[in-house]
Amino acid sequence: MGRQKKQSYVQGALILSLAVIVSKIVGALFKIPLQMMSQVAFGYFNAAYEIYVPISTIAMAGLPIAVSRMVSESVTLGRYRDVKMVYRVAVRVFLITGSIGSLLMLGLSFVYVQFTHLEGALGSMLVMSPTIFFCCLISAHRGLYEGTRNMAPTAVSQVIEAVGKLALGLGGAYGMLLFGRWRFSSGLPVFGRVVGSLEEADARAYPYVAAGAMLGVTLGSLLALVYMILRHRRHGTGLSLSRAEIAASPRPRSSRAIFRALLAIAVPVALGSLATQLTNLIDSVSLQWCLKTVIGGHEEQLRALYAYESTASLDAADFQSWLGGIRGTALTYVNLVPNFTQTFGISALPVVTAAWVSKNRRQLKRTVESVLRLTLLIALPAGAGLTVMAGPIMHLIYRSDTAAAAAPLLAVLGLSTVFICLIAPINSILQAVGRADIPVKVVLVGGAVKLALNLILILRPSLNVMGSAYSTLVCYVLMVAVSLAALRRAVGVRMRWRTVILKPLLSSVFCGAAAWAANGLLSRVLPDKVATVAAVGIAGVVYVTALLLMQALTREDVLMLPKGQKIAQILEKHGWIG
Repeated sequence: MGRQKKQSYVQGALILSLAVIVSKIVGALFKIPLQMMSQVAFGYFNAAYEIYVPISTIAMAGLPIAVSRMVSESVTLGRYRDVKMVYRVAVRVFLITGSIGSLLMLGLSFVYVQFTHLEGALGSMLVMSPTIFFCCLISAHRGLYEGTRNMAPTAVSQVIEAVGKLALGLGGAYGMLLFGRWRFSSGLPVFGRVVGSLEEADARAYPYVAAGAMLGVTLGSLLALVYMILRHRRHGTGLSLSRAEIAASPRPRSSRAIFRALLAIAVPVALGSLATQLTNLIDSVSLQWCLKTVIGGHEEQLRALYAYESTASLDAADFQSWLGGIRGTALTYVNLVPNFTQTFGISALPVVTAAWVSKNRRQLKRTVESVLRLTLLIALPAGAGLTVMAGPIMHLIYRSDTAAAAAPLLAVLGLSTVFICLIAPINSILQAVGRADIPVKVVLVGGAVKLALNLILILRPSLNVMGSAYSTLVCYVLMVAVSLAALRRAVGVRMRWRTVILKPLLSSVFCGAAAWAANGLLSRVLPDKVATVAAVGIAGVVYVTALLLMQALTREDVLMLPKGQKIAQILEKHGWIG
């Protein structure tokens, strides 16, 4: 790569991981106040967001991965002139797919709210539709820089997007709520309707509160796109090459040849994304349809199960949104972990591609093992902690009715976290070695199981929204089992499962047991919230100690940490790393 300073897989993963930590902290600061403001408003917001994610991913159609892989191959083979051409073609394609995706969401918004009876989500869906266009163009730039093993632009854009969402989204949400209250106190209609109490005014404002929050998401994406455009204009591809190196590289392929090559990579990946996101879309729609149906037939039974002061005055539509909001509250915690671990797959993709192209089986095996091990080192203790500490964690932030309703969901979804975390990195590896067809098949099977279980479980009044948690767990356990078997055959390397799975698993068992025991003991002498925080800290110390005693960490793992070189030397001296 000439004088371009390449980031190693570990460095790239660390940069992206730090960005994800910042983004998710900022995201929590956005979602938690919205949830505390109103679970109904958050339910409308979450319903719209769950439709946006599949459509935006389908609009990108596997092209970000294709761009990253083609750029990585071009740099590895010394075809430096192809890098700019890949970028130019990708931008043109994303302009088209982004426009189509935004128009598609606009049209589907009206169909969705009629089918699910969630008319309150319409404003959020309409406001969010331009975000698909912005995210497509952002992905063209991210694919370029990730292919050159420069994860910093992706990381910075993620932070900008999160901060913009926080400031503008919360501002929009609170602005709509206060505007509705001002209209009521002034004796004016609240969003087109005369209401008789402040509670009715707030209920009337909830759809607009959700739309105001969603406006922040859209504007945050726009700010991230502006950053990427300005960075590219100033730094170009980021490759530091001499004129001699550029002159020595082969002539660039034509835009048509680049387009065909992109499609050859993107189409199999797109099929996987299409299958995944259509499955997610069906899951989201089936969830809302099932909730609408079960409320319609057993509303009194469900209201008895959730007999809280906050739900007493809700009509059927708002009660349905409240249930969706409770599920979304539990998923707020669950999604923190996969969003963090998926950076390992993103960072490893160009490294795996280079090892596969150059037939470096040693590097390939080392990278695959590292991706799976690092994923499990984070996912296993997180899943154990969320499961055994679901109630205390929920009561740490939310009021008692929200915590009581969401805690059982979080306990089940905590187990699912481990398997959800593994899917994205495994898929990235399979895509990097040219087997993007495998995730398609796995997702179709998992999606069929998920849909069937949703229809069976959610329609049972005693389970209702809890049924979605059980179906999620079964679906992802099945998908991971099949994916790991397929990965072993596709890559053709034997992994050291004792190091990759067994040691992190045993350490996580100790971690979960320590959290449960410490919280039970400390809550007898300390305030509940203080006991919860202390128990989490104790569990963390137990987990790290178990990892060191079992030599579950490798030198490469430790080098990811600040001052990693010095820490690795100390641990090696005591024989605490493998």
